[in-house]
Amino acid sequence: MIHSLQEILEYKHPAVVRRFQKDHPAKADQAEQLFADLLTFFWASKKHQQEKAMRPYDEALDFVFIMDEEMKDIDHMWHAFLLYTQDYMDFCYKYFNEYLHHKPDVVPNYEVKAFDFEANLEKFLNYNLKVLGPDVIQRWFSISLAEAAS
Repeated sequence: MIHSLQEILEYKHPAVVRRFQKDHPAKADQAEQLFADLLTFFWASKKHQQEKAMRPYDEALDFVFIMDEEMKDIDHMWHAFLLYTQDYMDFCYKYFNEYLHHKPDVVPNYEVKAFDFEANLEKFLNYNLKVLGPDVIQRWFSISLAEAAS
């Protein structure tokens, strides 16, 4: 059983936020929210993994929980967190009982013919919309949503 999202969002690491701000000054004003979004991504990923294990034949859960290219600012925050190796490891074990590996090459390892990226993204979005709500999806996919609206 994983901790609640509320418990995880109480975790703070000002040094990670400052490091992100230093490395990404154009996004400095968004750093606190991006750190919270990273923690949310971790939680939702583990929740999906648990639900998929409990309901392996649920078609709605049959997708790969990936960090989409549009979520690159969250990925950059993950990179900043990884620099604090002991703190990152302690966080992972405290809240998830395991180390959460950063796997940047997950998508390229799938054969294009065998992996339907659009269907995967649709299931990913539907799941996270249901679990996290529209505000999170709006933040994570603001560029695509803005383009779709225009």
